[in-house]
Amino acid sequence: MQAFIPYVQAVGRGEKLKRDLTREEAREAMRLMLDGTATPAQIGAFLITQRVKGETADEIEGFVEAARTFCQQIRPRVPNLLDLGVPYDGKARTPQLAPAIALIVAAAGQPVVLHGAPGVPTKQGVTPAHVLEALGIPAEQAPEAVAHQLETLGIGYLHAPRFAPAWHALTPIRQQFGLRTALNTVEKLLNPAGASRCVAGFFHRNYLLRMRAAVHRLFPGSWLVQGIEGSIECRAGRTTHLYPVDEAAEPLVVEAPRLGFATSDDTEVPADPAVHAEITRSILTDRPSPSRDTALLTAGVLLYVSGRADRLADGIEQARATLADGKAFRLLQQWMETVRTSVPSS
Repeated sequence: MQAFIPYVQAVGRGEKLKRDLTREEAREAMRLMLDGTATPAQIGAFLITQRVKGETADEIEGFVEAARTFCQQIRPRVPNLLDLGVPYDGKARTPQLAPAIALIVAAAGQPVVLHGAPGVPTKQGVTPAHVLEALGIPAEQAPEAVAHQLETLGIGYLHAPRFAPAWHALTPIRQQFGLRTALNTVEKLLNPAGASRCVAGFFHRNYLLRMRAAVHRLFPGSWLVQGIEGSIECRAGRTTHLYPVDEAAEPLVVEAPRLGFATSDDTEVPADPAVHAEITRSILTDRPSPSRDTALLTAGVLLYVSGRADRLADGIEQARATLADGKAFRLLQQWMETVRTSVPSS
């Protein structure tokens, strides 16, 4: 308990005396939170004062480095695996499209992994796990089973209660004050499948730009998206900015109308996983809708930034062909069948 007090004091002393943690201090602070040394009161005080101060790139890097050591890392034999760092707190207003996007991208030949957790504030919205469960794919799978799915299907979902129980144990504390904290950024970067790069979503541009240096060191070659509700979607009818983590590189400006997606996607839906799952089925069976267009555009962008397409337009055409010939929907069916026929591991 005493060992954690200096970290609370460092970030919480007040306007004149507070200071940023070094990367090494941030690493140790996270270790003490996850190994049970810090008390719930200390953790809550630290997270709130850190939020008020504002986290730095060095702090996020240290937090992530420590948190990863508490994760059960899998290493599937999948070259060029892409990690989709979507917000663990899900979607509160708009469709949760990450599963549909992931299926399109994987069916087009780019292996992809999702990960998440239940009950994460602030939104506590509909997550990829909710949608997958509603589609018949359980979230609570052993990491080894997910590794097999990544190797055979090119897609998988990892659930934090299984791969990072110490991390998930912080959720009740986070729920008690219901605010966004540095943990909302850290969990997107846990990289439980050892992916070579990620595409992570953020809402606020200034915060995203501040995090580029940290993500560059943790996940070279990755991209940060200023997306819908802080996710990775490039909305149809709008302009979305993607930023390479190499600060010397130019951002990618995705102007949806110029790419053939002129109708604005203003879709809002209730926080009902069954509704989100039906939207996913509609997308994968290539039924026209604004959500289909957003998923198609985003998948094309991901194929481009992951190197599967030489031009953005080519990535979009690959995604379009994958939907048109039914590959993405068949991959969903194969995933469901793989889960049904696997031996329970719980």
